[in-house]
Amino acid sequence: MINLNVRLERNGEFVFVGRITGTDSSDSRFNYSEEYLKRKDASMISLSLPLQKEPFTPSRTRNFFEGLLPEGFTRHTVAQWLHADEEDYLSILHGLGRECLGALCITERDEHTQASYQRITEKEIRELAAEGAAKSAELITSSHLSLAGASGKAGLYYDDETNTWYLPRGTAPSTHIVKQSHVRLDSIVTNEVTIQILQAASH
Repeated sequence: MINLNVRLERNGEFVFVGRITGTDSSDSRFNYSEEYLKRKDASMISLSLPLQKEPFTPSRTRNFFEGLLPEGFTRHTVAQWLHADEEDYLSILHGLGRECLGALCITERDEHTQASYQRITEKEIRELAAEGAAKSAELITSSHLSLAGASGKAGLYYDDETNTWYLPRGTAPSTHIVKQSHVRLDSIVTNEVTIQILQAASH
Protein backbone atom coordinates (compact mmCIF):
# COMPACT_ATOMS: atom_id res chain seq x y z
CA MET A 1 0.00 0.00 0.00
CA ILE A 2 1.06 3.56 -0.77
CA ASN A 3 0.53 6.18 1.96
CA LEU A 4 2.79 9.20 1.52
CA ASN A 5 2.48 12.54 3.28
CA VAL A 6 2.99 15.66 1.20
CA ARG A 7 4.21 18.68 3.16
CA LEU A 8 5.03 22.21 2.08
CA GLU A 9 7.81 24.24 3.68
CA ARG A 10 6.85 27.73 4.76
CA ASN A 11 9.26 29.95 6.68
CA GLY A 12 11.24 26.94 7.90
CA GLU A 13 8.18 24.96 9.04
CA PHE A 14 6.45 22.10 7.23
CA VAL A 15 2.71 22.34 6.64
CA PHE A 16 0.79 19.13 5.95
CA VAL A 17 -0.86 19.52 2.54
CA GLY A 18 -2.30 16.11 1.71
CA ARG A 19 -1.58 12.47 0.89
CA ILE A 20 -0.80 10.17 -1.98
CA THR A 21 -2.59 6.87 -1.43
CA GLY A 22 -3.25 3.70 -3.40
CA THR A 23 -2.19 0.11 -3.83
CA ASP A 24 0.80 0.94 -6.07
CA SER A 25 2.14 3.58 -8.47
CA SER A 26 -0.44 2.73 -11.12
CA ASP A 27 -3.54 3.70 -9.14
CA SER A 28 -2.29 6.12 -6.47
CA ARG A 29 -4.04 9.47 -6.14
CA PHE A 30 -3.14 12.75 -4.49
CA ASN A 31 -5.75 14.37 -2.26
CA TYR A 32 -5.53 17.70 -0.41
CA SER A 33 -6.41 17.32 3.27
CA GLU A 34 -9.59 18.94 4.61
CA GLU A 35 -7.55 20.76 7.26
CA TYR A 36 -5.29 22.30 4.62
CA LEU A 37 -8.20 23.38 2.42
CA LYS A 38 -9.68 25.25 5.41
CA ARG A 39 -6.53 27.31 5.92
CA LYS A 40 -6.76 30.94 4.83
CA ASP A 41 -3.24 30.71 3.40
CA ALA A 42 -3.87 27.46 1.51
CA SER A 43 -2.32 27.50 -1.94
CA MET A 44 -2.12 24.86 -4.66
CA ILE A 45 1.17 23.04 -4.98
CA SER A 46 0.89 23.15 -8.78
CA LEU A 47 -1.30 24.77 -11.41
CA SER A 48 -2.06 21.23 -12.53
CA LEU A 49 -3.34 20.37 -9.02
CA PRO A 50 -5.76 23.17 -8.06
CA LEU A 51 -7.33 23.26 -4.62
CA GLN A 52 -10.26 20.82 -4.50
CA LYS A 53 -11.80 18.27 -2.15
CA GLU A 54 -11.85 15.43 -4.67
CA PRO A 55 -8.75 13.27 -5.17
CA PHE A 56 -6.92 13.69 -8.45
CA THR A 57 -6.75 10.90 -11.00
CA PRO A 58 -3.73 8.57 -11.02
CA SER A 59 -2.55 10.13 -14.30
CA ARG A 60 -2.67 13.72 -13.00
CA THR A 61 -1.01 12.61 -9.78
CA ARG A 62 1.77 10.87 -11.69
CA ASN A 63 2.27 13.71 -14.17
CA PHE A 64 3.08 16.19 -11.41
CA PHE A 65 4.97 14.10 -8.87
CA GLU A 66 7.00 12.17 -11.43
CA GLY A 67 8.08 15.55 -12.79
CA LEU A 68 9.92 16.16 -9.51
CA LEU A 69 12.28 13.25 -10.18
CA PRO A 70 15.57 13.05 -12.09
CA GLU A 71 15.46 11.50 -15.55
CA GLY A 72 17.50 9.26 -17.81
CA PHE A 73 20.70 7.70 -16.52
CA THR A 74 20.44 9.48 -13.16
CA ARG A 75 16.99 8.01 -12.50
CA HIS A 76 18.21 4.57 -13.58
CA THR A 77 21.19 4.79 -11.22
CA VAL A 78 19.10 6.12 -8.33
CA ALA A 79 16.62 3.26 -8.79
CA GLN A 80 19.52 0.81 -8.53
CA TRP A 81 20.79 2.50 -5.36
CA LEU A 82 17.28 2.30 -3.87
CA HIS A 83 16.71 -1.30 -5.11
CA ALA A 84 13.51 -0.03 -6.76
CA ASP A 85 11.84 -0.57 -10.12
CA GLU A 86 12.80 2.32 -12.40
CA GLU A 87 9.12 2.69 -13.45
CA ASP A 88 7.90 2.79 -9.84
CA TYR A 89 7.99 6.57 -9.52
CA LEU A 90 6.53 6.63 -6.00
CA SER A 91 9.21 4.36 -4.55
CA ILE A 92 11.86 6.63 -6.06
CA LEU A 93 9.99 9.73 -4.88
CA HIS A 94 9.86 8.33 -1.36
CA GLY A 95 13.58 7.64 -1.48
CA LEU A 96 14.47 11.15 -2.65
CA GLY A 97 11.59 13.29 -1.50
CA ARG A 98 12.88 14.91 1.70
CA GLU A 99 13.58 18.02 -0.37
CA CYS A 100 11.90 18.58 -3.73
CA LEU A 101 11.41 21.46 -6.11
CA GLY A 102 8.58 23.70 -4.94
CA ALA A 103 9.62 23.35 -1.27
CA LEU A 104 7.81 20.01 -1.03
CA CYS A 105 8.69 17.14 1.28
CA ILE A 106 7.30 13.63 0.70
CA THR A 107 7.58 11.03 3.46
CA GLU A 108 5.71 8.01 4.77
CA ARG A 109 2.87 8.77 7.16
CA ASP A 110 4.68 8.27 10.48
CA GLU A 111 8.19 8.97 9.21
CA HIS A 112 10.20 11.70 10.91
CA THR A 113 13.11 13.45 9.25
CA GLN A 114 15.95 15.45 10.77
CA ALA A 115 18.19 18.07 9.24
CA SER A 116 21.95 17.54 9.27
CA TYR A 117 25.06 18.10 7.18
CA GLN A 118 27.89 15.78 6.19
CA ARG A 119 31.19 17.26 5.09
CA ILE A 120 32.16 16.44 1.50
CA THR A 121 35.71 15.27 1.05
CA GLU A 122 38.01 16.58 -1.67
CA LYS A 123 38.02 13.10 -3.19
CA GLU A 124 34.22 13.12 -3.53
CA ILE A 125 34.30 16.57 -5.12
CA ARG A 126 36.89 15.38 -7.65
CA GLU A 127 34.79 12.30 -8.41
CA LEU A 128 31.75 14.51 -9.02
CA ALA A 129 33.72 16.86 -11.27
CA ALA A 130 35.41 14.08 -13.26
CA GLU A 131 32.21 12.73 -14.84
CA GLY A 132 29.83 12.62 -11.96
CA ALA A 133 26.67 11.01 -13.35
CA ALA A 134 26.96 7.98 -11.08
CA LYS A 135 28.48 10.03 -8.26
CA SER A 136 25.72 12.65 -8.34
CA ALA A 137 23.12 9.85 -8.24
CA GLU A 138 24.86 8.44 -5.19
CA LEU A 139 24.92 11.85 -3.48
CA ILE A 140 21.26 12.73 -4.10
CA THR A 141 20.20 9.27 -2.96
CA SER A 142 22.25 9.66 0.21
CA SER A 143 20.82 13.10 0.93
CA HIS A 144 17.23 12.21 -0.15
CA LEU A 145 17.15 15.23 -2.47
CA SER A 146 15.09 15.09 -5.67
CA LEU A 147 16.37 17.25 -8.53
CA ALA A 148 14.42 17.10 -11.77
CA GLY A 149 16.10 16.85 -15.17
CA ALA A 150 18.15 14.46 -17.27
CA SER A 151 21.62 15.74 -16.34
CA GLY A 152 23.34 14.58 -13.19
CA LYS A 153 23.42 17.16 -10.44
CA ALA A 154 23.70 17.37 -6.66
CA GLY A 155 22.54 19.83 -4.02
CA LEU A 156 25.34 20.99 -1.71
CA TYR A 157 25.73 23.44 1.16
CA TYR A 158 28.66 25.86 1.16
CA ASP A 159 30.02 27.44 4.35
CA ASP A 160 31.87 30.55 3.17
CA GLU A 161 33.41 31.18 6.59
CA THR A 162 35.33 27.91 6.51
CA ASN A 163 35.39 27.45 2.72
CA THR A 164 33.87 23.99 3.19
CA TRP A 165 31.27 22.03 1.23
CA TYR A 166 28.66 19.83 2.89
CA LEU A 167 26.05 17.32 1.79
CA PRO A 168 22.59 18.22 3.21
CA ARG A 169 20.67 15.36 4.75
CA GLY A 170 17.00 15.03 5.57
CA THR A 171 15.29 18.43 5.45
CA ALA A 172 18.52 20.46 5.66
CA PRO A 173 18.56 23.13 2.90
CA SER A 174 21.21 23.38 0.23
CA THR A 175 22.85 26.59 -1.01
CA HIS A 176 24.02 25.38 -4.42
CA ILE A 177 22.94 22.97 -7.14
CA VAL A 178 26.15 21.60 -8.62
CA LYS A 179 25.94 20.22 -12.14
CA GLN A 180 28.95 18.30 -13.37
CA SER A 181 30.53 18.43 -16.82
CA HIS A 182 30.14 15.65 -19.38
CA VAL A 183 33.00 13.66 -20.89
CA ARG A 184 31.20 13.34 -24.24
CA LEU A 185 29.96 16.95 -24.36
CA ASP A 186 33.02 19.11 -23.74
CA SER A 187 31.24 22.47 -24.12
CA ILE A 188 28.09 21.73 -22.10
CA VAL A 189 29.07 24.08 -19.24
CA THR A 190 29.95 26.94 -21.62
CA ASN A 191 26.73 26.39 -23.59
CA GLU A 192 24.53 26.50 -20.51
CA VAL A 193 26.21 29.62 -19.13
CA THR A 194 25.78 31.31 -22.52
CA ILE A 195 22.08 30.38 -22.59
CA GLN A 196 21.58 31.79 -19.08
CA ILE A 197 23.30 35.06 -20.04
CA LEU A 198 21.14 35.38 -23.16
CA GLN A 199 17.96 34.64 -21.18
CA ALA A 200 18.87 37.25 -18.56
CA ALA A 201 19.64 39.82 -21.27
CA SER A 202 16.26 39.22 -22.94
CA HIS A 203 14.38 40.21 -19.80
